[in-house]
Amino acid sequence: MSVFEEIRQRLDIVEVLSEYLHLKRVGNSYSTNCPFHPDDTPSFYVSPSRQIWKCFGCGKGGDVIKFVSEYEGISYLEAAKLLAQRYNLDVDFGDEEKGERFHSALGKIAFFYGEELKNSSIAKEFLLKVRKLPAEVVQDFNLGYAGDGFKSVEFARREGIFDELLELKHFFLTPYGRYRDFFHQRITIPVRNILSKIVGFGGRSLSEEQKPKYKNSLSSEIFQKDKTLFGIERAKNYLRDRGFLIIVEGFFDVIRLHSVGLGNSVAPLGTALTRHHARVISKLTSKVVLLFDGDTAGRRAVLNASKELLKFPVEVWVAFLPSGQDPDSFVLQNGIKALRNLLSSAKPLKNLLIESVKRASPDRREAYLRLFKEIVSEISDPISRELWIKEFRDQTGLNPFGKTKTVAVRKIEPPPELSKWEVDFLLGLLYLSPDLNLEEFKLSSKARELAEKILKGENKDRLPPWLFQIDTLGLEKRFSLAVEMLSVEKPLLEETFKKLFHLEKKIKEGKASSEEFNRFRKLLSALEEGEKRLYKWYKEKVQTL
Repeated sequence: MSVFEEIRQRLDIVEVLSEYLHLKRVGNSYSTNCPFHPDDTPSFYVSPSRQIWKCFGCGKGGDVIKFVSEYEGISYLEAAKLLAQRYNLDVDFGDEEKGERFHSALGKIAFFYGEELKNSSIAKEFLLKVRKLPAEVVQDFNLGYAGDGFKSVEFARREGIFDELLELKHFFLTPYGRYRDFFHQRITIPVRNILSKIVGFGGRSLSEEQKPKYKNSLSSEIFQKDKTLFGIERAKNYLRDRGFLIIVEGFFDVIRLHSVGLGNSVAPLGTALTRHHARVISKLTSKVVLLFDGDTAGRRAVLNASKELLKFPVEVWVAFLPSGQDPDSFVLQNGIKALRNLLSSAKPLKNLLIESVKRASPDRREAYLRLFKEIVSEISDPISRELWIKEFRDQTGLNPFGKTKTVAVRKIEPPPELSKWEVDFLLGLLYLSPDLNLEEFKLSSKARELAEKILKGENKDRLPPWLFQIDTLGLEKRFSLAVEMLSVEKPLLEETFKKLFHLEKKIKEGKASSEEFNRFRKLLSALEEGEKRLYKWYKEKVQTL
């Protein structure tokens, strides 16, 4: 049992949340106005039996630790420690504290790199004169220099962080029996998670002869480059004002853009944008601008990134730089005003694809049609898909899908042994990343197998294709309903909803007897407020099937 699970089991969620909120009992649950968004009517519910909370207004929810984390504005681990201290729980944080030790060790070695940079004229010249970064920007991003790679090992031993850094694969053993820094002779760029804690480094060579030009920390317990976005901890704050995220390709692109006021920018770490990246982005914003090189490789990167982003409710816009340039070099040569103008001229990906078809010669048109279909097939929202197709037809006079009136997106149906609730439950696990215990749900063996794969973070190619082809419109609502329907503790809820739906239909058709009318009122009044809301969603779902 993890320390988090132990804390959840030993605390009563109603008791803890009552310290923060005025909870009112409603049937077997409690409700109040949500503290996380303007809420005129109570939409925040607490379930004592399941020890969870959920707001049906803003969609937030979780366990008792998650609530304290959200309310206090602290990390999940910090919230767990706060609760353990407040309620005198004798628990061992063990592995969780190990993560904190890793972060602390990386913070200390980053400080060492910063001091080494001050003493290296070559490294300073590279950053200040070659890369033309202002000194305050170098300091703000905590850029450093790893030096010969032996002094940092000595520093780590003195500071008592050698074992942590060795476990993070930050040091390696040379053929001569000495440990050396993985980033020796490189500029170091701290990489932080969304909570601003250092999880790894990027390393830039000082000369073109030193290969590779860039290196990233090796995968560890706290760092996976395909799940990390450089600059995300800063960008999340700028998004409140800017409303859209700029995605670029490199460390120094992000640093340059932040230095000139475009803090709403991030970059993957030398890898293509992944589904995990796209999921994180979709939780922060509904619009992104891809700012890539206009050459062939850059255009290919735009298409690959778009395929991942369009699986989520994200609008993709594109601004191409002149061939051979990146945002860093473009700003240095043309100034920030020129870049802002370029961003202002960004176009929706949909428009670019349509224009490509319209401009294409007859012998190239079929290739662009295939490309359009390929991109459209990745869009998860069916309404957005139809809008893309309609605009394409209106502007080109062509139907990319032949005579069909709607998009046939390589349709693969879910296996028949999965119920509609299990399908929505699996989609919720995939796209909403909830914190759930599968033992609390009635799942078929097939659904449980897929759920376990999703929770383990299996790659897309190891999951069935139909999971990525079902629309996700209203998924939070659908997932909440599925959670209730599949809950071990509520085996009769679906039967109750079926009876209500049948009776309500007869009442609306004027075919219900007085006895049936009274039975309907009795069943409806027996529902908790949260269950009445779920019944409304149930009706919406059944009517669309």
